[in-house]
Amino acid sequence: MTNRLLAAVLAAGFTLSPLAFSGTYPDDVPALGYSQANMDTRVDPRQDFYRYAAGNWLKKTAIAPSDPDVGGFVLLGHNLDKQLLTLIKEAAATTDAPKGSARQQVGDFYKAAMDNARRDALGLKPLEADMQRIASAGGTPADYGRLAARLQVAVGGSPLIMVGAMPDAKDSSTGVMVLAPGAQLLEQDEYAQPEHQKLRNLYRMYIVAMLHGIGEPIDAAKTQAAKIVTMEKQAAAGMMTPLQQRDPANTYNIMTLDQAQALVPALDLRAYLAELGVAAPARVQVVDINAMKTLQKILAERPVDEVKLLLRWFLLASRAPELGQPWRLQEEAFTVERKGLKTPPEQTRVVTQQISALLYHPLSQLYVQTYFTDSTRRDITEMVGHIKDEFATRLRRNPWLDEATRKAALEKLGKIDIQVGYPQGWVDFSTLEIRPDDHFGNVQRASRLALQREMAQVDKPVLSNRFAVATKTTPIAVNSAYNFTTNTIDITAAILQPPFYKPGADPAANYCAIGGVIGHEITHGFDSLGRQYDPQGNLRDWWTPPANAEFKRRTDVLVDQYSHYEILPGLMHNGAMTVTENTADLGGITLAHAALQRYLAKNPTQDVDGLTADQRCFVAWTQMWAYKARSERLRYLVSVDVHAISSVRAVAPLLHLDAFHEAFGTRPGDPMWRAPKDRVVIW
Repeated sequence: MTNRLLAAVLAAGFTLSPLAFSGTYPDDVPALGYSQANMDTRVDPRQDFYRYAAGNWLKKTAIAPSDPDVGGFVLLGHNLDKQLLTLIKEAAATTDAPKGSARQQVGDFYKAAMDNARRDALGLKPLEADMQRIASAGGTPADYGRLAARLQVAVGGSPLIMVGAMPDAKDSSTGVMVLAPGAQLLEQDEYAQPEHQKLRNLYRMYIVAMLHGIGEPIDAAKTQAAKIVTMEKQAAAGMMTPLQQRDPANTYNIMTLDQAQALVPALDLRAYLAELGVAAPARVQVVDINAMKTLQKILAERPVDEVKLLLRWFLLASRAPELGQPWRLQEEAFTVERKGLKTPPEQTRVVTQQISALLYHPLSQLYVQTYFTDSTRRDITEMVGHIKDEFATRLRRNPWLDEATRKAALEKLGKIDIQVGYPQGWVDFSTLEIRPDDHFGNVQRASRLALQREMAQVDKPVLSNRFAVATKTTPIAVNSAYNFTTNTIDITAAILQPPFYKPGADPAANYCAIGGVIGHEITHGFDSLGRQYDPQGNLRDWWTPPANAEFKRRTDVLVDQYSHYEILPGLMHNGAMTVTENTADLGGITLAHAALQRYLAKNPTQDVDGLTADQRCFVAWTQMWAYKARSERLRYLVSVDVHAISSVRAVAPLLHLDAFHEAFGTRPGDPMWRAPKDRVVIW
């Protein structure tokens, strides 16, 4: 199920990592993190710095059969999942944990999720009530509203419309209800682009197999599948592109509920909210107006029986992983084929990641108690201060900022609140009922609690919970993220491990790995999107026209340069879609390297492995991003991810740094050479 627009809007920030999907790796895979053993020093760094810095790792590392790619995030995710599974199994073995405690909830969720015999015995029974609701419903606006709401409660989404809540972009202290397009099982481009025809055929066969499994004759299932795909394709065509979604001017559409209702009269929004148990707000944010109009067209023109086909299919597909055989296996087979995998992920890893997403703070509490140290928190907090100070110095000296914009930028930087590891207070999960014999119910109840927490912010002061965006900013997410509506950065406990950070390691490696991550996130406050928000997190243009024009001129160079990177034959990067992350990468390594120089001025070091501190710094950055992926994965990421492919991130930002060229002696004619006039300096 996918609704990247709603997810992006509600997360209100940026993730450092590529989209995650972890497999299982043997223990002998070479570890990432600064190491001369991962280098291939037979390669001239002036000719191919990527192979020079990480060539041996690339030669020795194969993609796991159950994974679409391999790199630092994936390998750290693999190690993290091992740590988490140990904690989960320990919790499951506990017999005296108090009800509502982290240990009881985590342990009982795992026991229920791993009880395949019970799931197989239940079959489709967990879906029967909702299937019947869909079958017996009429086609009135109230019917469609109630069905959409029921699906959002039952499976966490709806193919018609979705609701959420977030800080009001122009008044970040108050929450606003968000109405977004419905969720879909494929990405927008996958429904239409010629290169995805194979996937569309596979998807259609998957629908047929699943519908046949619930009793539909093959011919009827084929007809129904065609109608379902046609409606999904029509809905996708009416949505904004991923690039359009990046612009708040497109998504910040505040209106009354009646005005929103006028966009889609075929679906009763008040009935929808009533079914959710949510009071009708005075105003809402409609994030995609055209998508609402497209939904109206579908509901008005399609027979009610066809719309109900779509709803039934969405219910079945969304909950297939929680059902018994054969539906669980059909979903698993589709995922393997879609991603070009050799084998499916192990069930224990799938369940571990599900617990991480749904019981994020209970499991995080267990993780922090066992694996995270106060000394790491102190070390990273100190590094944060150094990098933040370096950015302030660079703002004061910046030659192209006028004084008004410079003053405002320094104010915003000074108010960025950066926290490390875990929150000062945990989200309360104690009232959530988790049973050892009800996996389907556990998932539903956890999803319902998440929705209730969101809706509690509507027209009220925004919840101040930190490290609380599931899979993105929780302590057990391998990530670091800037939130532009709160002007805050969360650096998670889980990312503070190799290849990003190692306690006591070479400062050049730590500064240019995790320090680069920290600098990346700070820069997000001043990239093409983050700079549109003021120190309080409100959407407001605080730049003068000359500063705006110069910033755009410089980032336009990045857009052009990254658009010339060919990922696969004929598959080029979208420089416009990735420009914010590319700007942050450039800022990240620039700030990290500069902060390292400050450190070395007081704490000089000797050459190590025949490499200077600067050389080790740039090798560490590149090794952090070393990456291999299947072609299916690369095509997927290029179409949906706002980050450049990791192998591009490994080198592209370095070519803009004078210090890189000095460190390795590049000169005109070298593949790694970039002429000074083409080097972009923003911060």
